[in-house]
Amino acid sequence: MSGARIVWSDAEAVARGAAEAIALALRGHSSEGPFHLALSGGSTPRRTYELLAALDVPWPLLHVWFGDERCVPPDDADSNFAMARAALFDRVKLAPGAIHRMRGELADRDAAAREYERELPRRFDLMLFGVGPDGHTASLFPGAPSLEEKSRRVVAVVGNKPPPNRLTVTPPVLAAARRVLVLATGAEKAAIVRRALVDDVTAAQCPARLLRDAEWHVDAAAFRETEGKVAASAGDEKSARPTPDGAGASPLRRLSRDPGR
Repeated sequence: MSGARIVWSDAEAVARGAAEAIALALRGHSSEGPFHLALSGGSTPRRTYELLAALDVPWPLLHVWFGDERCVPPDDADSNFAMARAALFDRVKLAPGAIHRMRGELADRDAAAREYERELPRRFDLMLFGVGPDGHTASLFPGAPSLEEKSRRVVAVVGNKPPPNRLTVTPPVLAAARRVLVLATGAEKAAIVRRALVDDVTAAQCPARLLRDAEWHVDAAAFRETEGKVAASAGDEKSARPTPDGAGASPLRRLSRDPGR
């Protein structure tokens, strides 16, 4: 993982930057096999998917998975799959069988988790995550036994926000990914972004700590408590480089992971 912190002006810029990063990764995919992408729920990821759908990418290469899912029917308003279908799947032409959803509606949640675990690729080319105000990411919540999981790759959990019953990938899946993007926007995320990226905390206290080495795309409001606590990458401060599709949007700055952490 790169450990980059890419600061954008606002939530729309974060979503656009993330969409363009995904598109560039897909265009640059050199393997003969598919590109395995894991999606997240949330408002900023939703906008990312909408913007991604409008970009020129090799859609037949893409296989889409989920980092977590609420245990609801696939057409429920709380379903991550339903959100991704409306924002992305219904707008692009994916290869047959390229959408791999978690069957959260099954009564036997452990069986659903094991079923998805059997289908998962060995590692993801790219995973996308958000972070909650309590520090949860995917459906890995503070203090949850799932944070200590070493062998299972997908488990059923009970979260502390509704709907509580969920399926989630586990830390070994995050650690194995070739690339991870984390999106955080808004002043309400400022404290948890600092906590995840800078503070001396454990994953049990702040699960997003697991993603400290990932590539974080944040807006200025979410980064305000972290400002000055990470090092600027050489030549990247106040970067004005164009976005991958040439649209010309630029991050405010690109920073490296704090070398002291």
